[in-house]
Amino acid sequence: MDDKKVTQTETTQDQQQDQTQQQDQQQDQQQTVDMKTYLELVSKMEKMEQMLSQEAEKQKEIEAKQQELWQKEVKLALKEAGLEQFASIVKVSDEKELNETIKTLTQIVNNIKVSTGYIPADHAKTDEYSKYEKEKNVAGMIAVKLSKLFHN
Repeated sequence: MDDKKVTQTETTQDQQQDQTQQQDQQQDQQQTVDMKTYLELVSKMEKMEQMLSQEAEKQKEIEAKQQELWQKEVKLALKEAGLEQFASIVKVSDEKELNETIKTLTQIVNNIKVSTGYIPADHAKTDEYSKYEKEKNVAGMIAVKLSKLFHN
């Protein structure tokens, strides 16, 4: 009987060993499959990251072009209003703000033109009396006064 028990025990141990080996093989296969899947996923992820970086680059280029176009639009609007000298200092972000800025600058420029416009200092009406007075012609001054007296 002892031999039967030893043989059964050996058989049981052999079966357990076989099961352990099968489990190890299954785990190895599972790890191999998992490793393949992992590598595929890593590859896909790298491709997606490249695509994302390319998309981000394209987006930056588009934004730069839009900003450049907006600056040209601002310069054109200022030029149409006769304010192209202010193009370097005008920083606006939308059309409403641009229109308000143009309106304000136009008012300021017009006010400056009015205040610095040509105003002659001696723009008094020159009459005959003043003319004779400058010439120190007393007879002419008296004649003008007398003519006014008799014409009225």
